Amino acid sequence: MALAVARAVVSGLALLLAPFLYREHAAGLVLMRPTKEVFLFSGFLLRRGDVTLPPIVLAALPILLGGVWIFFGLGRSYRHDLEDAELPGLAGRVLPKPRLDRLRALLEERGTRVVFLGRLAAFPSSLMAAAAGSAGLPWKEFLVADTAGALTSLAVAVTLGYGLGEAYESGGIWLTGLGALVLVGLAVLVGRRLMGPPPQRSSRRSSS
Repeated sequence: MALAVARAVVSGLALLLAPFLYREHAAGLVLMRPTKEVFLFSGFLLRRGDVTLPPIVLAALPILLGGVWIFFGLGRSYRHDLEDAELPGLAGRVLPKPRLDRLRALLEERGTRVVFLGRLAAFPSSLMAAAAGSAGLPWKEFLVADTAGALTSLAVAVTLGYGLGEAYESGGIWLTGLGALVLVGLAVLVGRRLMGPPPQRSSRRSSS
């Protein structure tokens, strides 16, 4: 639990330090907050020649992968407690039972593709990992799906950011801003489509 809290603190600290890190220490910003918007910005800087790709990728991996895997372990550790009631105190804030119940139902209905696609969307990957752990998903299945999704998300975001860098050079800031908004909108749309309507299997159970 302490590791999960530390991850959230570091991510928040990155927002405060971003104005000081993004010019000279972009890899440090990625290390502290490996999120889609930071990857997108890294691709933009890559196009301008301000950063190189290897440091960005290496800086992203520890929290991008390990940080989410911590939540898988938390979900597995509190699996039996979450079946009965919400966890008290800080544990209940980190692992909110209503959201985990919804994600567990999605996993049961749609399988590990939800883990993969969740990495590409505006979607809480940490909570998805906790849901997978609490649902009893085998480690190997989760790690394969999550790693594939995380690396694909990293590659897509950096590539799109690189493309926005080209748009900035040819069309200026307005075209770049419009492109960024479209990409964010698509990520949100994918997340909503991923959640979809309540899984039919859960509905049948509740009505029976």
